[in-house]
This record gives sequence, C-alpha cells and structure tokens, in this order.
Amino acid sequence: MAALDFGMALARGMLPTSEKAQKDLINLAGGRNIFKSEDWWSKQVDKQIKEGYREVAHTSKEFLTASGDYLPGKRNVSTSYVQSSPFGLITYSGGSGPLAQSAPSYNPIFGYSGGWQQRTSVSYDAPEGAIFTVDPRTRQKQYISRDIDVFGSSGFPGSSRKDFTAGELKDIEKAAESGAARVKAETEATKASQRRLRRGTGGIVAKALLPGEKPATGLPALGQTGLGLGTATLGKGLKI
Repeated sequence: MAALDFGMALARGMLPTSEKAQKDLINLAGGRNIFKSEDWWSKQVDKQIKEGYREVAHTSKEFLTASGDYLPGKRNVSTSYVQSSPFGLITYSGGSGPLAQSAPSYNPIFGYSGGWQQRTSVSYDAPEGAIFTVDPRTRQKQYISRDIDVFGSSGFPGSSRKDFTAGELKDIEKAAESGAARVKAETEATKASQRRLRRGTGGIVAKALLPGEKPATGLPALGQTGLGLGTATLGKGLKI
C-alpha cells in the first residue's frame, strides 16, 4: 500500500475540502510532509465524517532550543477589566481597595456592569535551553519562536468536534469519486506502458547475445571470425 503525504492524499481526492478539517488531519499526521498509508488517511477521514473534525482551541508558541528542536513554552493567561472615565482608562485586575468596591459584575444578558470591558492577555515563558539574543537597546531577551495551533483534547475547553455540512459531505463524495477515477486512469496507463515495453523487448533485441556468451550452435558469433580464414571456416576444424 502506497504511503502518501498530505499533498498527495489531497491530490488523490481522499481528503475533505474544508480548510478546518484539513488542519485537523495535518495535526494528526504530524505535519504536511509526513507520509502515512492510504489506509491511515481513509480511517481519519471516516472518523471525521462520523464524529466531526477537531477545531483549533487556541494558538500557542514553541521555542527553538540548542538541540535544534522546538519545545512548547508555558502559556500564561491573565484577565483584566477596563472602564472609560473622564480621567482616562481605569484598569481592574482584582485585589482590594476603593477600586474593588466598583469591580465589574457579570450578567449573562447585559454583560459586565458599569461599562467595563474584559481584556485577556497571553504571555509565554520560554523552556529551559531556548535560544535567545539580547536587544542592545532594551536589554531584553529575544527568542526564536513559532506559532502553532493547539487542538482541544477530550474534556478540554474548545474540544468539541464540528460536523460537516451537507454541502461539505457532498464535496467529499465528489472528490473521492474523482480521485478514484484518476487513480484508475493512471493504473491503466501504467499497464499499457508495461505491455508496450514487453512487446518491444520480446523480439530480436531479447534474443541478442550478451558480451561473453556463445551461440548454442557451437559456431562463433557472427562477425567474430574475420574473413573465415581461421579454423572455423566452413568444413574445417569442426567435429561432427
């Protein structure tokens, strides 16, 4: 069974056209250029059709380390509330004091009271051994990192699967039919090419002697006896 990467499986019509569903498959495979068997791709798509595909729960960061590998950083999430006032923005992050007395309260219908708006900020702590340079102006560390999609697992917020729409399922069916027809045509073309090759090598060329071989008649090969002046001249030097 052939091994295919994401692009090859997509070209064969084995994968859904939904970009979000494709992201799920790429994540499960371990990357776009990772080869998996045809059976593996088919099983993953079948599972998506039956249970839905996973959606991205959030994005995260991975940091380059001295070993050349990327490792995930520690994700820190903090929430604060901001309110406009004649004196500018007032920020509330919890705690006690006069500001705490007017802290925002949440209502499922009206949202946060008093004109407060929720703001969420995310930061990352680099793992041990992460590569960094120091900015000469700010003296701050600058890490080499990359953003990655994190898919929710069972019981994780945002882990719910999303079902394909009727239109998406129809597209999957059409792509599968088109891919099957394409593979069949390629197979027939290969078989026809092999038949032509066998016919071409089954005639005189197939019977030609290889260097060092001798004819089955016992006579020297044609063109190897010069003008016939040797012992192989007809009627001479041959034992009957």
